[in-house]
Amino acid sequence: MAQQKSFELINPAGRSSLVLTCEHASYDVPEEYQGLGISREEIRRHIGWDIGARAVVQALAQVLDAPAICSRYSRLLIDCNRDLADHDLIVPESDGTQVPFNHDLSVEERHNRIERFYQPYHEAIDNLFNTRDSENLTLLSIHSFTPVLGKSERQFDLGILFDRYEDLAQEVGQRLAYSGSAVRYNEPYSGYEGLIFSARTHGQQHGIVYLEIEINNSLITDEERAKRMGQVLGTVLQEMFLKKSDKQ
Repeated sequence: MAQQKSFELINPAGRSSLVLTCEHASYDVPEEYQGLGISREEIRRHIGWDIGARAVVQALAQVLDAPAICSRYSRLLIDCNRDLADHDLIVPESDGTQVPFNHDLSVEERHNRIERFYQPYHEAIDNLFNTRDSENLTLLSIHSFTPVLGKSERQFDLGILFDRYEDLAQEVGQRLAYSGSAVRYNEPYSGYEGLIFSARTHGQQHGIVYLEIEINNSLITDEERAKRMGQVLGTVLQEMFLKKSDKQ
């Protein structure tokens, strides 16, 4: 049986100037990894994926006619939004849950996961950009966050994460706030702390503007709600980027 690709392309021929990525789109794990030694219920928590993010991306891709690239496997197998040198690239524990198959990982197995699941995902993003005129493109990395982590409560709807493009982040945030969302900037994570690795890496490599959008996963817990969120985001972004295109 052919090995499933480690990434999924959605609407690859989309004509939008926006390109979408989703590094934590799935909680799936290849059969030979036996669920990494944790239960299905545990891996379907926020520790295993970004709940609802892929469904939002699917809706966004449709509204915007945008191409999207999604990871097919759980962030617990390997985290495609981390640098290879980061300590949490492959975690032995996450939010109180031990991940037995990640304990005492051999150098060979670490390399295997990088080669099978990490590099092909990032190469797919690069290949997509290599087929397009990068001059007017914008990269949006879509994620979701848990509203409660430990003792910390995140009482807002959307986070706009950035490091270089604050003006764009402010404009996106203000438009989303006007549409009724509670928006914060560089929360619950900060782009200045390297936590928008994938967007920053590909954006800088290809000379493309980039942002990451974090969505409170309590708003997108089922496919219908995620679809509605994608439509809300898509409407705001479509209006914004169509106007930018008209000016060029």
